[in-house]
Amino acid sequence: MGALTRGAAVAAAAAIAAVIVLLTVGGGPAPAAEPSAPVVVRAVLADPVVQLGDPIVTRVVVELDRDRVRPGTLRVAASLAPLTALSTPTRTTTRAGKLETVTIAQRAACLTAPCLARTVALRPVRVTVTASSGGTAAATASWRPLRLRSRLTAADLAPSTPTFAADTAPGRPSYRVAPGRAATVLEVVAALAAAAAAALLAFETLGVVRRRRRAVDVDELSRAIRLVREAEARPAPDRRRALALLARLLQSRDGALGRTARDLAWSRRAPEPPPVDELVSRIERGRTG
Repeated sequence: MGALTRGAAVAAAAAIAAVIVLLTVGGGPAPAAEPSAPVVVRAVLADPVVQLGDPIVTRVVVELDRDRVRPGTLRVAASLAPLTALSTPTRTTTRAGKLETVTIAQRAACLTAPCLARTVALRPVRVTVTASSGGTAAATASWRPLRLRSRLTAADLAPSTPTFAADTAPGRPSYRVAPGRAATVLEVVAALAAAAAAALLAFETLGVVRRRRRAVDVDELSRAIRLVREAEARPAPDRRRALALLARLLQSRDGALGRTARDLAWSRRAPEPPPVDELVSRIERGRTG
């Protein structure tokens, strides 16, 4: 057992010595990376294939040569349209020797109408920085196309017949009055109403015509009486003509007075004023009575 213990101790000492040698020879700090250009930019999508509405992490990585540019003058022009920003950009800066790395990260999502396409292309990123010599150094980088997958599966699109807890088919309709009989009754009622309306219209039209005719007749009779009165002081032929007009108008009103006026108008002897005046007075009393 003593020999085994001594052997293990020797092996451990040898292992420790080997580690020390390795650390001495190759375990020192790694040499700083050398910039390949005054300014280099990369545009990175954490996941270039997502579903509609999924959050996406975007990164713009800018590498600057501190000996050839002024890092404080860095300007980054990056548009994520048509993506919708979900957070404010975060900016991280690291330095290793002459290399300064600026990383701008931001969360976004594809939520607008252009995102319905299978592939969405983002605008390139452009950065500018003032060179140590006084000029301007610039660089651009393009994003990988963002590919969108549908959230629908083949099973979602397959035709299916939904099941319901109860029967959704409408029952057979029932009527208190059969539709055909109701339609017939309504047609008859409509026809009767139309006939009644036509009869009422005809009745009213006749009434209007009669009233107008009666008014005309009254006016003509008044005029004839006035002419007879005026003709009493005129020659006999004027009295005859006035009495003839009066007789014609009286025929439809008072046959007796009409005949009296006609006999007086066409008597052998010329009609004298007294009988004419008496006839006119009878007519006027009859109108006022």
